[in-house]
This record gives sequence, structure tokens and C-alpha cells, in this order.
Amino acid sequence: MRGRPKSDNSREKQYRVRLNEKEALNLDYVSSTTGQAKSDIIRKALNEYLHKVQINEYNLSPENDDLIMEGINMQRVLKCPYCGKTNIFDFTDLCNVSSYERQMGTENLYEFDEVELICTNCNKKSMVNGYISEYPLGAFNGEEIKVAKLEEEE
Repeated sequence: MRGRPKSDNSREKQYRVRLNEKEALNLDYVSSTTGQAKSDIIRKALNEYLHKVQINEYNLSPENDDLIMEGINMQRVLKCPYCGKTNIFDFTDLCNVSSYERQMGTENLYEFDEVELICTNCNKKSMVNGYISEYPLGAFNGEEIKVAKLEEEE
């Protein structure tokens, strides 16, 4: 009896990824929403990140210094602390940007402090604080965003 023929795209390499609770919940959510296997989601994310890094390397080469990177998406889905409805919020024009040189190039840190968010459902105001990190240029690196209720006016 012959075994199964070898695939051109065999997956013989294994890599274990440790996730915290929030990351695991995010992966579960994406998997259940899209119907894709968690491993496929991780592979797609890796490929997307690879393409962004390659584009960044290309754009930073001396012969391409006139090209401009678009950067990362600054829109986020935030949950209202009053009613729980999700709202799309764009931080593009509301951030203080700092840049730092690191091993793979520039890191941009988009920081926002006391940005006001008005819920589209209940029209209550809340405050947003945090940062979004882009490193290397064109690739999402991480974020911390906190949404809090405003002090109730009497």
C-alpha cells in the first residue's frame, strides 16, 4: 500500500504560539465570524505582515526615495461604556505622532489623550486615551486604547 503523495505545500514545520486571554478571544471571534480555521487566520496575518515589511523595504531603498507609505489604518471599533454599542472612530487627525529609529527602521507612535467620543446610539460622551504603534513603517505593531465614561454632570 502506498502512502499519500507529498504535497508541494507540505506543512512539516511547527511553531507554537502562546496567547493571552484577550488574544485568544480575538482569534476565537475572527474564526467564528469568518468560518476560517485559526491556523489559516494566523497564516494570512503573517503573509499580510510580510507584504507590508517588503513594501517598506522597497520604499526605503535609495532609488525609491520619492515614494510615500500610506501607513496603517487608524480607524478602530470602540465599545460605548454606557450602552455597549460599537462605534467606528478614526484617530488619523487626533494623534500626536512621535518617531523612533529602531533595528528594522522607524517606529511611529500615535498617541491620543482625552479624545472625546460621542456614541451613535445613546449620544453620550466618553473619553478615549491610548496609543497605536506602527513598526516597521506600514505595519501595525500594537495598541492600547481605553474608553471611559465622563464624569456625570449634575
